[in-house]
Amino acid sequence: MKAPLRPLIALTAFALTAASAALLPVAGTAQSAATGWTDKVSQSDVGGHVRGNTAAPQKIIEYMSYTCPHCAAFEQESNPALADGFIATGKTSLEVRNFIRDPVDLTVALLARCGEPRSFFRRHKGLLASQKTWLGKAGSMGREGQAAWYQGDTNARLQRIASDLGLYDELRRHAPLATDAQINACLANKTEQNKVLAMTKFATDTVKVQGTPSFTLGGKLLANVYDWKSLEPLLASR
Repeated sequence: MKAPLRPLIALTAFALTAASAALLPVAGTAQSAATGWTDKVSQSDVGGHVRGNTAAPQKIIEYMSYTCPHCAAFEQESNPALADGFIATGKTSLEVRNFIRDPVDLTVALLARCGEPRSFFRRHKGLLASQKTWLGKAGSMGREGQAAWYQGDTNARLQRIASDLGLYDELRRHAPLATDAQINACLANKTEQNKVLAMTKFATDTVKVQGTPSFTLGGKLLANVYDWKSLEPLLASR
């Protein structure tokens, strides 16, 4: 059993205030009824991204961190079985919510949300697939190299992290038309910043999530379930 990862770095230096209109759409774009449930993506009231039938009787919520190796492993191990075997039936939906652990996590979470909600899971999957690369860069910088991440205003810090870790080019692999200016606008989007931090607070204070990834099924937090191997039997039995 893999132990869950707990938050590593306090985000007090990244405290964010409420701000004006979002730069990204809040609601998911409706898609053709001819497409399967796997292709249906919408946003929940709290800003999580839902894949599948929003009226599915079996609703999974995943609380995840982009700097959590177990979260990257879950994404890889659960597909295509989760998408094709459960979500495609219309009986199961998956909602991805953020559980921010550190400033790098916040940066990547904002990049994953940078674009239309309907293409979120493409960015989500791509950024997790390259996690070892950009996390490796972060580790190789050491404390001295990372010191600049804590200087200046929030927007400057997030941009510096994205630049140092090669995340501008990484995002463009999954959103080819994104320019630096558009990416900077996503990082500076206070509404989106507040959403991901609010999801984290809700997960900690209300759901009592202690590590990532964690899952709720039917609104109940699943104990000792941190990977696909543990989650799949619970779905198959329903």
